[in-house]
Amino acid sequence: MTLDELQARAGTEFLFHYTDAVRADAILADRLFVAGPRAAYGFGVYATDIAPVDGETIEDVIVHCFGGDAEAIEVNHAIAVRISAHGRRFAPTADPYQWILPTGKLELVYLEGFYVATLEFDGRSWAIIDTDE
Repeated sequence: MTLDELQARAGTEFLFHYTDAVRADAILADRLFVAGPRAAYGFGVYATDIAPVDGETIEDVIVHCFGGDAEAIEVNHAIAVRISAHGRRFAPTADPYQWILPTGKLELVYLEGFYVATLEFDGRSWAIIDTDE
């Protein structure tokens, strides 16, 4: 999988969960997400179809996915996931940039089949630092 392929298929096959380095490492190590609460759409794993392209991607994610309430260091990693796997599927929300894999409760969600890659922004460009094997 290449960055170009992830970008080209964003929103049709792949979504991106933006996070910080520590959480990205934990997701990478354990292949687990913590389904978190969001007032508007409930418990679940949240992702976006905003693909990691350049430095402006982080600004877009902060505005559209975090309501302006995040710092660049908090979203300088992206976990690429498949829209669907093993009969489960991320669903679009009323917000055109947010998707949810609904869980209905706070829980750990194993990413078997969903996980594609982890990307990191180094201040100039995005690079894939891990892929599913």
